[in-house]
Order: sequence, then C-alpha cells, then structure tokens
Amino acid sequence: MRESNKIEIIGIDDEKVAERIHSQLRSLILSRERTIPGSRSFGLKGEFMDMLSPEAVNAFAIELEEKAEEFIPEISIAEVRAEQNIGSTARIQINVERRENL
Repeated sequence: MRESNKIEIIGIDDEKVAERIHSQLRSLILSRERTIPGSRSFGLKGEFMDMLSPEAVNAFAIELEEKAEEFIPEISIAEVRAEQNIGSTARIQINVERRENL
C-alpha cells in the first residue's frame, strides 16, 4: 500500500470532486477497521493480507465495495484488477463509477 498515492479518478470532470473522492478512497483503503474513535467501522479489516494473490484481490474488492457503499455512497467500485510483480508485490487498479441516483 505504499504506492497508494497513485490512485486515479477518471471520468469526473469536477477536479474538486475528484480530489475529494481520491482522498476519501485513499483514507478508506489505508485505514484499519476499529482504529478510528467515533467511527469504528471505517476502514478495511485487512483479512486479505494473509491470503494468496487471486483470493486476496477478490476479498479486497468485495470488502472495498461494501465499505465504499457505506462511507462514499456517491461512488461504486466497478472493478478491481491486480498485476502480480516480481517480488510478490501487486499493482492494484481500482475502477470507480459515480452513482447516478445520488
């Protein structure tokens, strides 16, 4: 997660909205659940960290989608893809869509 600053928000014309969504999504990904007083459910559980790559990406995507729906309701997670690199690191691409009904 050390390269989490490389999240790109595409398809949102308003730069301020894109920056806010970027910040919210980054905070959600980097926070561990139960670590923020007053909002104990914010953040990811991180159980995917101990899984093998394909299962980890799937678990991460499911958890991120659920948490984004709760904490960033104006977006939905459309797709999460991973490329495995040498040295067992992965490059994660998260495609986000703006919800139409909000």
